[in-house]
Amino acid sequence: MVKFSKSERLCSRKTIEKLFTLGNSLYLYPFRLVWQEAESEIPGRIRFAVSVPRKRIKRAVDRNRLKRLIRESYRLNRDIIYEGLVLQNRKIDMMVLYVSPEVLDFEMINARFRELLHQFILKNATDKENI
Repeated sequence: MVKFSKSERLCSRKTIEKLFTLGNSLYLYPFRLVWQEAESEIPGRIRFAVSVPRKRIKRAVDRNRLKRLIRESYRLNRDIIYEGLVLQNRKIDMMVLYVSPEVLDFEMINARFRELLHQFILKNATDKENI
């Protein structure tokens, strides 16, 4: 079992603010993905964070459960984007925001998160060709 390690967590408030001001965005219900190229000194290929706003999900128990489910889905599916980043020699900071007002089950979250990662790969592949 591969863990979601400390080096993969996006913790810096300054980096997160920069991510929202300069980063790219992708939407696929119930998620919004925000990402940007990372600095070269980060230890891993991907730094990842999750946010479930109180405005959408009122109960803290539900917010925390959704964050755990999204992190688990990321842990299970991160190989999808990791392989592409290694081939392109890129490093990414990304944050996922949960935008649905309802609490979904793990199967739905995992399926939609996998689709989101596939869209992310397709968008980055076309962006790289245009550069």
